[in-house]
Amino acid sequence: WLGALGAGTILAYALWNHRRLDAFLAGENAAESLGVPVARMRRMTFLVAAFSTAILVSVAGVIGFVGLMIPHLSRPLAGPLHLRLVASCAVFGAVLLLASDLLARTLLPPQELPIGIITSSVGAFFVVTMLIRNRL
Repeated sequence: WLGALGAGTILAYALWNHRRLDAFLAGENAAESLGVPVARMRRMTFLVAAFSTAILVSVAGVIGFVGLMIPHLSRPLAGPLHLRLVASCAVFGAVLLLASDLLARTLLPPQELPIGIITSSVGAFFVVTMLIRNRL
């Protein structure tokens, strides 16, 4: 139940504040001119994300690269606006973790690999691909 609390908190916060988060896409000055309390919103978003991440990591453990890959993969499909992006990130993240878990359980039949090995392998490939694509 603790994991559901952490995930539910961040999802509810992001969906409740999606218009304010969208205003940040235009920059802080534009968001302020649209009536968004920029300093308060930044502080609250940081706190909600930090506490939700702490709760979820304490339940599931460290599973690397998921938070880096999923937004980059879902943004071209969902677009830049947060209402659709949050939902698509949740779905794509769940699919990636389910596929990684299935692979971790079936790759070496009598043994079970940690899911972090699978996600880190995929994540390392993803980061190298992005670096080559952007020539950084």
